[in-house]
Amino acid sequence: MIESTEHFSFTVSSLEETLHFFCDLLGLKATPIMDVENEDVRKIIGMPGASLRVSLVEIPDTKKIELIEYVKPKGKSIDLNTSNPGVAHIAFSVSNIEQMYEDLSKKGVKFVNPPLWAVSNDGKGRWAVCYLRGPDGITLEMIERQA
Repeated sequence: MIESTEHFSFTVSSLEETLHFFCDLLGLKATPIMDVENEDVRKIIGMPGASLRVSLVEIPDTKKIELIEYVKPKGKSIDLNTSNPGVAHIAFSVSNIEQMYEDLSKKGVKFVNPPLWAVSNDGKGRWAVCYLRGPDGITLEMIERQA
């Protein structure tokens, strides 16, 4: 029986670049990078001889984003357009989307759109949302809800 979410995971081409994005730009914290080369992990992922580098980014609600760089075998870049089946994104709840957009834009973060406001489906509040692209084309969604 499923009880909760343990973590989310993204495969990345450069762990350092991705950690810079999540930690230095977005302000999250991460565990030290771990080199992983053991048979149990190789069996779990189904890749004999695999060599990985891993770090966990901590999200304020106690969940984690696992970032994995495959040293061996090296992966290939794929089209991460959100309309492609199997492509995922992660949405963060934020407290001041306009300020976040302004601050991150000044730091060079590329947004798909500025925050767009809409009335909630029940008509009792409103919400704003914007998409941005992180390293390797990872899509992030920022959402602010107001009652």
